[in-house]
Amino acid sequence: MAAPVAAAVALGGLLPACARVPGRSAPLTTRPPASAATAAATTGTTGTTATTMPALPVPAPVRWSACGSLQCASVTVPLDYGEPQMGTIQIAVARHPALDPAQRIGSIVINPGGPGGSGIDDLPDELSILTPELLDRFDIVSFDPRGVQRSSPVSCNPPGQAPQAPSTPGPLADPIPTTAAAQQALITNDQEYAAQCEAQSGSILPFVGTVDTARDLDEIRQAIGDAKLTFIGHSYGTLLGATYAAMFPTHVRAMVLDGAIDPALSAQQMIIDQAQGFEAVLDSFFSWCATSGCAWHGGSDPSGALLALIAQSRASRLPAAGGRSAGPGEFYEAILSALYSQSSWPSLADALAEAAAGNGNALVAMSTGYLTGGSSNAAAAETAIDCLDHPAPRDLDAYPVLAAVAAAKAPLFGPLLAWGLVGCAVWPVPPTRTPAASDAPGSPPIIVTGATGDPATPYQWAVNLAGELPQGILVTWQGENHVAYYYSACVRAIDQAYLVQGTLPAPHTVCTD
Repeated sequence: MAAPVAAAVALGGLLPACARVPGRSAPLTTRPPASAATAAATTGTTGTTATTMPALPVPAPVRWSACGSLQCASVTVPLDYGEPQMGTIQIAVARHPALDPAQRIGSIVINPGGPGGSGIDDLPDELSILTPELLDRFDIVSFDPRGVQRSSPVSCNPPGQAPQAPSTPGPLADPIPTTAAAQQALITNDQEYAAQCEAQSGSILPFVGTVDTARDLDEIRQAIGDAKLTFIGHSYGTLLGATYAAMFPTHVRAMVLDGAIDPALSAQQMIIDQAQGFEAVLDSFFSWCATSGCAWHGGSDPSGALLALIAQSRASRLPAAGGRSAGPGEFYEAILSALYSQSSWPSLADALAEAAAGNGNALVAMSTGYLTGGSSNAAAAETAIDCLDHPAPRDLDAYPVLAAVAAAKAPLFGPLLAWGLVGCAVWPVPPTRTPAASDAPGSPPIIVTGATGDPATPYQWAVNLAGELPQGILVTWQGENHVAYYYSACVRAIDQAYLVQGTLPAPHTVCTD
């Protein structure tokens, strides 16, 4: 059975400027790659917002040991915070010690998003972009959230494949079924994928949602010796930060949420907003391509030309190296991967030009990177976390209507993201997070940053979150990339002044660099 095709919902983070898409917030409807047996797949979400939990002992201090250029350790946490006697799991953490110990303030914990991204693998990229003063004065800490890579990873590998064996994605299912038979095939594939995940990871699946990860974050805070948490969340990491602030508002020292998700939105509204965001950036790509002499030419109707290419691949998949091929699923994954950052637009143009010539190599490479980037079990972890965090309609008969509604708002991406939610509709464990406006009474000011042209986490989400938080401070960056910190020196300067001195930006601050 196939894995779910990666959806576009603002749920998390993956790569930096060129090599990785910084803080990629994966679409809510990501569908895993197909196995040899089938070709289709899905996504998922889990969590609980209850804050009344049994008292836990103070976690033991972290014992760091060298691991390459970083220091690594683990923090022991309950598998189930509601029933700590069920046992424990280990959360893998890593840090870069402050370069000026005499001026050290404490730790900054960073979550790059995803969901399903490895904070440990991402940490070197974060270090390359953080300002010198932050590196001097803070230990920089990150971690693999529960369910991800080094921290009790979720596995959804095909039967016969070792749980942690790397796999090359098979042909992706057509993510936009246009006939009753195609719709049933997609649903069946998602059901098979969900059953496969349950068979391999049933003991961890109910406990990988963001609410449990927020509790882990408070355990990490105590284990690294910080009286209060200093936190940077990018993309899906903003949902973690907002959840933590709502649960532990008085435990926050300072918090920056960049590329923000609005915790109050339903899954249905999120995918429509995201579809519109990606569509707007795709239109910008078309305009750039028309004036820049890029490799692909869509003529007077580039959207129609692109849809025609996708339709051709639906009728006859494009051959690629190693016996692989590109169809509609690979097309959409490749396009999504390139829209997070303008630096990827030339690669998308080249891939479309190759596709027009009958060559699917570049599409397959971009699609594979999008599905597997961020961690060793990116697709499985993303699905499991999404489905716990974002309740999806369980009535499968509702999806043709939802797809039609989304198509009216965003013809290219709306149906893609709507059908992507089916994976969570058939997920084997119920969601544990209830969408609600973030409320953190007693917290310090929290900076929420939004980019006006962010496709994955639309700017309005940042406006909403800043307004929901009792002391939310909105910072606006005028740009079309995802996560402003990676691209704007103005934003980095604002964050540094706040994290080091507690200096807040002026109301309605706009960065234009």
